[in-house]
Amino acid sequence: MTYTAQQLDEANAIAHNAWDKIMPDQFQTASAVGNKMSKKPNLEYVSGGSKIQVPVQIAENNADGFIDGKFDVLDLSANQQLSYAEFDFKYQNFNVTITLDDITRTSDTENAIKSLMLEKVRLAAGTAKRTFARALHGSGADGNGKNINGLADVYADSGISYGGLTNTDLSDPTTWLTEINSSTNTINYANLSALVNELTARGQGAGVGVDSYAPDMMVSNNYVQTRFLNSQQSQQRFTSQEDLKAGFIGCKFNGIDWYVDDFSPGSKDGVTADNYLYILSCPTFALKYKYGFEGKKAPVDFKGRLPDQAVISSQHFMAYNLICRARRYNGVFKNLAA
Repeated sequence: MTYTAQQLDEANAIAHNAWDKIMPDQFQTASAVGNKMSKKPNLEYVSGGSKIQVPVQIAENNADGFIDGKFDVLDLSANQQLSYAEFDFKYQNFNVTITLDDITRTSDTENAIKSLMLEKVRLAAGTAKRTFARALHGSGADGNGKNINGLADVYADSGISYGGLTNTDLSDPTTWLTEINSSTNTINYANLSALVNELTARGQGAGVGVDSYAPDMMVSNNYVQTRFLNSQQSQQRFTSQEDLKAGFIGCKFNGIDWYVDDFSPGSKDGVTADNYLYILSCPTFALKYKYGFEGKKAPVDFKGRLPDQAVISSQHFMAYNLICRARRYNGVFKNLAA
């Protein structure tokens, strides 16, 4: 069977359209963090600009307090409450390439080339999903600065700039830093609960309206969660059936969903004290995007035959970054061992 130019165009169109159907679901199954960030309310469209600019609170309002209602002098002094964190757009590309050699070796049946293209889409989509999930735990310094600003940047140590702001440059350094526990090594309820409860108390009074910045997600590798569950055999509570059906293994810790994500750092050998447990206030996070989500296609998306090669290519591009607008409501254990 000889494939006509029209048949190849139709097959390529099928592959290109398959991306639009498969990729949104793929990113939502990448990991529990990926699932949360790639859906509203955490997924936020940005219309453009050279930077993603986010207002952040760096101080309380000093012009506040009780008065006698008569002749008290009001404090009308101006004090800087807000600053701006700035983030670059980062770009992800995924594509499917079908060569003349692929087509030549494909069985001469009516749907063979279409099946080949769809299988390549599925394989490439799985790779893109893992790239996304891994990047969420990485740093914007990875890949020569090409990666998104993942959790490694959000939970960076004191003195390291995040969003162009360094906590040590502020009058109150705690307003722009996550709570970092580097002293706890043993994984049990008593050791973990102090930081979780501190963040819960801090976040409950910080939201706007009925919202709260109290932590609502915990993430670690499977080793950390298994060690915790082994210490709590009689008190295990698991996440909802909906989450379990979506493939996210988890349990409850003080009412907070704790998920397994094996891109979360750690040696998992029971000896090395380098396993992480993230405590997230998801309302303080956003996945800001211009292209690649909710049907927003990049203008450089492409499908067709490359003019100087015997290759049909379907190319897709994304522009996005992960940001945290209020780091102090989030925490992490960085040296858990056994």
